[in-house]
Amino acid sequence: MGAGESGVGAALLAKAKGFEAFVSDMSAVKENYKNILLKHAIPFEENKHTEELILNADEIVKSPGIPDKAPLIKKIKERAFLLFLK
Repeated sequence: MGAGESGVGAALLAKAKGFEAFVSDMSAVKENYKNILLKHAIPFEENKHTEELILNADEIVKSPGIPDKAPLIKKIKERAFLLFLK
């Protein structure tokens, strides 16, 4: 989550390690980061977070710029806790 320097960097590392990566940002993605994602064939979305995609991910990497109080982050933590209890 987050398509700035840390989010794009995390996506590149994930892809290099053989993971399927997807980047989501609530704002517009800067052109230079769009170009990097496109060059490496990493799908992304901007101006929204598709909750279903994010909540169904096996792993989620949150950019440090996204506050822990954000509603979707709270849902992710709640879901992780519930999965931990199973």
